[in-house]
Amino acid sequence: MPAMHSLPPVHRPLEDALALGPALLARARTAEAAPWLAASLVEGPAVVLGAAQRAARVVDLSACAARGAKVLRRATTGTAAFLGGRGVVWTLALPHAAALAPDATARTLLNRNVRGFLKGFSRAGAPAHYFGREWISLQHRPAALVGLDATPDGAVLIEVFAGLDAPPEIPPELAAPDERVIDRWLGKAPAALSDVLPARLSLEALARAVVEGVALRAALPLIDGGEAPELAAERFQPVTAPDDPVPPGASAAVLARVPIGWIEAAALSNVPHVPPARAWLGGDVLTARWLLAALGRGDAPARGEDVDAEASPLEGATLADLRALARRALALGRAPGG
Repeated sequence: MPAMHSLPPVHRPLEDALALGPALLARARTAEAAPWLAASLVEGPAVVLGAAQRAARVVDLSACAARGAKVLRRATTGTAAFLGGRGVVWTLALPHAAALAPDATARTLLNRNVRGFLKGFSRAGAPAHYFGREWISLQHRPAALVGLDATPDGAVLIEVFAGLDAPPEIPPELAAPDERVIDRWLGKAPAALSDVLPARLSLEALARAVVEGVALRAALPLIDGGEAPELAAERFQPVTAPDDPVPPGASAAVLARVPIGWIEAAALSNVPHVPPARAWLGGDVLTARWLLAALGRGDAPARGEDVDAEASPLEGATLADLRALARRALALGRAPGG
């Protein structure tokens, strides 16, 4: 009988909570092909960047260091989450987009798969809604931020971040100028969980309620996943380079506004061991990292790789937006002085 494997909510260092994403995704892709879900109780202060966000475009690294706020990078794409104190990270790994919702496709992935989170938050006492893109509303206020990634064979990773003591919005004094100009919350005031949940509800109880809500919405029994997987937490250490994750030697990044915020690209013509006419492509967009890499090389698939851009999740920008910016970065990189 199909089931959802889960790890019980426990306190984890934030680096370990982020490392759970790739570890559970690997488990979901095994021959058993089962969904996995975990909840990690974490501590900030920290800014958790999306996998493809250039650090200096999102945060002021010096201001973060002065405040004692770590800047970390997660495995999922999308926009940055701020954890000002205590918080929760939910990690959902699926063997394919329709593992929990039979009608889900790559392009309806988040819409279908956040519904279990909505059920869990609502059961915990905070009516929850999702209006598309990157955040979940509790009591009509943005309170949880969503990230995603997918593999070329269709496995999916979704992460949800929420803070008990502070809203998910990066404080203005820590944000870079290009981040401060974006209204990420559609004019609404983001909320901490303590603002929208019953006062007596513990963080552990909330974490468990959401896990149970996801399983109930999918009509799947919860099975204890046993011991936590071995984690490669060294991949999730603090970000200190302003242009991270752009490879050293790339041209200056160029930006374009899209509905979710910014997308960015940089020519890689001067990067050692990278062929000419390749671009790094990133930004706030919610999509698969492999798709950004494929578009950066002009959709030319690597040996043995079947690239189908239409089969990838994509929220907040279009394929045309991404391709156009990659071409612009390459043209500027070939220009004299580029």
